[in-house]
Amino acid sequence: MVNGLYNGYRGNDTGNGKKITVSGEGSVFAAPNRATATVGVRTENQNLQIAQAENAEKSNAMLASLQKLGIAKDDIKTADFRIDPIYTYEDGKQIFQGYRVTHLYSITIRNLAQAGLIIDTAVENGANEIMNIQFSVAEPQELYNRALSMAVIDSYNKAQTVARTLGIQTPISPLSITEETQKGAPGPFLVASLDTSGGGGTPIEPGKLEIKATVTGTYISL
Repeated sequence: MVNGLYNGYRGNDTGNGKKITVSGEGSVFAAPNRATATVGVRTENQNLQIAQAENAEKSNAMLASLQKLGIAKDDIKTADFRIDPIYTYEDGKQIFQGYRVTHLYSITIRNLAQAGLIIDTAVENGANEIMNIQFSVAEPQELYNRALSMAVIDSYNKAQTVARTLGIQTPISPLSITEETQKGAPGPFLVASLDTSGGGGTPIEPGKLEIKATVTGTYISL
């Protein structure tokens, strides 16, 4: 299906040429070579100081175990730290139960072969919060440029199809190409597979990443 808009166009700079506006898309799939996992420690106690001390002790043990695996300090950052009061409700009354202390860390994993081991090690050493795992590529710009090139070619091919369908015999030339996709890090195409039910360690399946680019191209018949 051709996704395009055909308009008659007249102007001093283009004469009696006809203007065709179409969208173009390009996608590149790549194996990720980096991951970011959010792991942390949650503790609860009626006494806030005890909850904080337990959280700090378990967090330090978890971080030390990850550093022994080769995770650099620069690849470990606090993602969230919060203290929440805990309440229950009985007969419409709010009853204070204590405090919950949560400390989450963002862990950059540069060796994906270690991903499952890193998760297991964190859990074995005190982590009880595993939020998510996001995969990425270390240098996404080259892949994005390939997708962008494919998107431009796609828009030109669509414009040619529109021109032929409408019986335009003269060649077409690009008048403007507008990039629609922001140059951000690619998002995950397949998410991680986490299965802690077995005894053989947590399997991490990174799948593939899809890097997309979209353009809007306007072409003029000569």
